[in-house]
Amino acid sequence: MDRLKHIIVIASLFIYNQATLAQNKYSISELNAIDKKINESIFISTNTNTFLTGENLLYKLFCLNNSSNAVSTFSKIAYIELVDSNKKSIFTQKLFLEKGIASGDFFIPTTLETGNYKLVGYTSWMLNKSNPDYFSIDISIINPYQTPTKNITNTTQENNITDTKKASIETTNNFSVVTNKKMFSNRETVTLNIKPNTTNESLKGNFSVSVRKLDTFSSKNKLNINEFIASKKATNIESNYNLEHFIIPELRGEIISGKIISKSGTNNIENKNISLSIPGKNYAFEITKTNKKGEFIFNLEKSFPSANIIIQIIESDKENYKIEINKVPSPNYSSLTFNEFQLNPELQNLIEEKAVASQIENAYYENKKDSLIPIKDAKTFYDPLSTEYILNDYTRFPTLKETVIEVVEGMYFKTENKIYSLHLRDFDLNNKLDIPALVIVDGLIIQDINELFAHKADLFYKISLIKGGYYFGSKLYNGLISFTTKQYDYDSKLSGDFIIKPEILRPLGEKKYFQPNYSNNNANRIPDYRYQLLWLPEIKLENKEQTISFLTSDVTGEFEILLEGISDNGKPIYVSEIIEVK
Repeated sequence: MDRLKHIIVIASLFIYNQATLAQNKYSISELNAIDKKINESIFISTNTNTFLTGENLLYKLFCLNNSSNAVSTFSKIAYIELVDSNKKSIFTQKLFLEKGIASGDFFIPTTLETGNYKLVGYTSWMLNKSNPDYFSIDISIINPYQTPTKNITNTTQENNITDTKKASIETTNNFSVVTNKKMFSNRETVTLNIKPNTTNESLKGNFSVSVRKLDTFSSKNKLNINEFIASKKATNIESNYNLEHFIIPELRGEIISGKIISKSGTNNIENKNISLSIPGKNYAFEITKTNKKGEFIFNLEKSFPSANIIIQIIESDKENYKIEINKVPSPNYSSLTFNEFQLNPELQNLIEEKAVASQIENAYYENKKDSLIPIKDAKTFYDPLSTEYILNDYTRFPTLKETVIEVVEGMYFKTENKIYSLHLRDFDLNNKLDIPALVIVDGLIIQDINELFAHKADLFYKISLIKGGYYFGSKLYNGLISFTTKQYDYDSKLSGDFIIKPEILRPLGEKKYFQPNYSNNNANRIPDYRYQLLWLPEIKLENKEQTISFLTSDVTGEFEILLEGISDNGKPIYVSEIIEVK
């Protein structure tokens, strides 16, 4: 059964009546067959497992095939949550998987209490099972600014605290992590060489590199990818599925779903056109139709991190309806168990020292911000068919009316009862469609053309046209007119229950994490109390040496260099090396 068939079978659960499918044993067997083929699990690697409030939890997520241990390419979206001991979700993040891999971070706020937490990872497919096989690891958080409200057991270092620099952790010998020396001064450059130790097998894969000061108050060693792979057990037990509340797996991209409701309860809710727009330079624009229940689904095959989402009903009787968006589902955490939090009072000085360092780092946040990696410019859905009019290449007119008349060939407007509409003349004058054109601005469909004519023409950078009959989704238009503003930030004034700007969890954008540059004199005067010297979540290695450099900080002590990941053929890689800063 190939990937396309999986998607078709699963899509049928939405297209057809779910109550009927719930009584169909064949659908359950089909789902179990698909599950055996997808056969995916989640592993999350973090920069540490014990944090002070004010620090950043950094992580890399792998979606793996349970049979081969290689990255899985089925699910395109994964979720990660931090859950407290009351089994309440503290935060949820959505990740767009690139070949089964994603990364992110979370700032630990001072509102969190001292205690044990769980970091949970899953895909939407996993939530359909009666016993979801989501991934979870223990995370300990210490809040030095609050008096604990829960019981904390005082314990001795000998009985509870793991000295991580002495811990015995099995590492792989496929790579060597070699530094130019073992001992460094403050603010000194470290040169790190990652060398393959074998030429007999392919070690091409995706890895992360973390350099962090060793914490002597970690409650235990964090789970590494070697241990995770070794602990996985094969199972032939078939799962049960709840088809009444079936969650559509995100095998092609991010799913945004909802339904329309007739205000009077008498209007037809089937086959209504619904549009989704995420305006911007690289925008998302989709049109879909509702089913018999008024339900609709959008599938975004690319990552669009922007929270500016507009969903609207594209019908002449749109005022008769309202839109509701489905909430993102979450696992049932009733089976999670939490260990009693234990802390050695003798570590108070170390905690205070680290808290001061964290406060200093946060005080200089503006000078040390991470940066979002810009999304690569993508072609619009109508390229290369359109004719473009870059308005600065022509005489600039103050109004859009004058611009349409004097600049844009084949485009014209009509007014009836003071209501504007925009049209295009077809190449074939005998083939005239008596319907308006599809009009969008920065990817946002415009239903009230009057609002466009209320703007000055200087707002717009260019106008793109496609003449002739133009289908988008299942709806026919007399051509396409696409306006692009100078700032790619058009905001429609249209309002009503038929158009909403819902708060929908967005996929995280990619980041480039801060690294100081001491060649800048201003940077030399800024305190540097980084405990995390380096975090590179996306390192692609092949069978050749790779060199990385980073700077030590004003913090002294032993630091662990950790290379972790999975090769393309499913071999886990975990290599650790220690350096000292004096």
